[in-house]
Amino acid sequence: MKTKLVLWGTKGTEENAQKVLIALELNPETNKVKSWFFEGEVASEEFAKALMDQWRKGEAVAFPEGVEAQEMALSASTSLLPEGISTDKAELLARTQTEWIFIVLSTKLYKNYQVELEELQEQVDGLKSYSKDMWERMKDFWAKVQMQVSEQNLFREHTNNLRNRTNELFAQLKKMRSQEDAKFESEATENYNKLLAVLEPIEALIEQEGADLQKVFDKLKTLQQNFKNSKLTRTLRSKLWDRIDSAFKKVKAKRSPNSSPEGRLTRRIEGLKGAIDKMEKSIGRDQKELSIQNDKINSGDVSQLETQLREVRAKLIRERIDSKSKKLEDMYATMKDLETKHARNLARRAKEEAAAAAKKAEEAKAAAEQAIAEQQEQPSETVEQQDKTEEVSETAKNEEIKENVSNETPAEKDEEE
Repeated sequence: MKTKLVLWGTKGTEENAQKVLIALELNPETNKVKSWFFEGEVASEEFAKALMDQWRKGEAVAFPEGVEAQEMALSASTSLLPEGISTDKAELLARTQTEWIFIVLSTKLYKNYQVELEELQEQVDGLKSYSKDMWERMKDFWAKVQMQVSEQNLFREHTNNLRNRTNELFAQLKKMRSQEDAKFESEATENYNKLLAVLEPIEALIEQEGADLQKVFDKLKTLQQNFKNSKLTRTLRSKLWDRIDSAFKKVKAKRSPNSSPEGRLTRRIEGLKGAIDKMEKSIGRDQKELSIQNDKINSGDVSQLETQLREVRAKLIRERIDSKSKKLEDMYATMKDLETKHARNLARRAKEEAAAAAKKAEEAKAAAEQAIAEQQEQPSETVEQQDKTEEVSETAKNEEIKENVSNETPAEKDEEE
């Protein structure tokens, strides 16, 4: 960040031009430029070299007595040199003026961030315990700084200062969070052991023969509710839920050992409907948030920095909506496939049942016709013949039962399996 400039110029008219050594220094904090003009003997080559090699780099150089500095506000519409003094380095002078205006604006932005950091520091110092909301505010602040850094609106020195102070605040919050985490993990472990002490007897009861499965199921439901309301770490929650879920499945399997594929397919469809409903509501919330961000972007009472930040946030929301929309499309496609499969299974089952019923009716009709024909051929029967007829009828019934069993369709066998 160069805030000093040394160059040669001339004073007076072309006929009476006098060589002048010019020294300019910017104060970014006050937006003021100091100017020194050295003429005559004091404007020696040796002094000019000292200004170039030392003063410009921040080293102290003794100025001649009697030369006073002039001060003026930096402005894009006002030249850095007063009237009557000119230089053949006009391009360098104009470029320096533009760079200094940028330096002033960048310094002002840096100061604004420093003020904001001071406020955040006071808030963090006032915390008695870890605050997730404070953590998110710190993240938002640093995101703003990062955005300015990526656009090269802050100098490296300013960026490093802001980063160091921000890291210090994050370190304070992390320390508080570590204390909270230790306390939470202790409580979570205690809750886990309590729930496990309830679950283990239930698991043992499930394995017993003749156990009251309805009573076991009710106990599992109560345990599940307590599980949802208990504070647990993610690892412990996942570990415990796997066992509770396994226990539910075992109870359901014992209560309904012959559950049909149609029933499982129906439950899957119902579960997918719930997931689709949740996804649609989630997309609706994102769209509402995007609308709010767009309204804020289009409002006229926000700074350019805030507008840029909200545009980035709106972009993130749009990307999130696109991702969820693709997932929702996949859910719709899956739902369509499941419903088609379910309808096909129902139609097949109805067709198989109708075919089985028709076959049984035809067999019954044929047996009746055969019995009538035999009665017409043999109008009278002896006692022995009657006994044989009853024996044949009993055998026919047994054969019919076996035949009905053997006529069970492969699909029905698969379902029972």
